[in-house]
Amino acid sequence: MPTSEHKYSIEELLGALLRDQGIHEGYWVLNVEFSATGASVKPQDNPARTLPGLIVSVNSAMLMRAESAAAGAVDAAVVNPRKNMTSTKPTRSRKPQATTLQ
Repeated sequence: MPTSEHKYSIEELLGALLRDQGIHEGYWVLNVEFSATGASVKPQDNPARTLPGLIVSVNSAMLMRAESAAAGAVDAAVVNPRKNMTSTKPTRSRKPQATTLQ
């Protein structure tokens, strides 16, 4: 049965992004850009009261190359290894066709 939500760890998300971008080497981290704005908010438990609040929004997420020792860095060679170019099927040679000139 399909579910309506899917939760990913940061490492899983990094792996998916590296596969999507075709990146197979290097260490990578996820950089997330946020914006914060002050606002007046009404708490749910006391809507008659107005309090100062903070609204935080996510602007973008970016893959960044990192050093191997960086906290949270993922090795692209591990999560998205290159596929072997060798064919698993044996190659068949075609029989030469006799050509006739008419």
